[in-house]
Amino acid sequence: MFPGPPNYEDIQKGDTPEPEYILKLQSPICITGDDFANPDNHFQAVQLYSEKEESLRAFLHQNVTVQLTDPGAAETGHVHEPLAATVTSIAPAQAKPMDFTDEYGTAATTIRAFYTALHDAQGADAAAMVIPEKRTMPAFSPSNLTRFYGSLTDPITMLDIAQENDSTFIVHYHYAIKSRVCDGRATVTTTMRDGRNYIQGIRAMNGC
Repeated sequence: MFPGPPNYEDIQKGDTPEPEYILKLQSPICITGDDFANPDNHFQAVQLYSEKEESLRAFLHQNVTVQLTDPGAAETGHVHEPLAATVTSIAPAQAKPMDFTDEYGTAATTIRAFYTALHDAQGADAAAMVIPEKRTMPAFSPSNLTRFYGSLTDPITMLDIAQENDSTFIVHYHYAIKSRVCDGRATVTTTMRDGRNYIQGIRAMNGC
């Protein structure tokens, strides 16, 4: 959400709110060959446009692969990032799953232990993989984890895991309850404390 007219400075001071879609790049880039471009300015965000805005909304907070056209450097106050472009196609990014040995020495081992414990409905063992301050939250409490995952008609199984960066992983899993089958993906963020990896947060990418 960015401040628009009249001053393009502060929504809470009367500027019109302008919601925009921003793509965060994996690596910084720069722009050349444009009168409004500064090749010394490296950045990691691109403002996206699309004729079908709802198609972008479906991919909020997800890792995506995007094809773009008409890229151009920011020229007006309505462009809030150094580069803007129009989306021609967008799809979920398919990160390469880790081999079992790739997990050695990474937080993936903690994540695998978490999902293995959920598969066996061992809520206490699963919660032990989560940062201590979240273990009292309903979503991560040992009793709630045991109750929910123990009631599944088909236990949750982690199918694969892919590493996005040192602390972020994409997990693909499967489970079933009486009313539906879930083939899900989630972004799992981790943190290290006293030399040990813990799960800091889990965000479902497709609603299950």
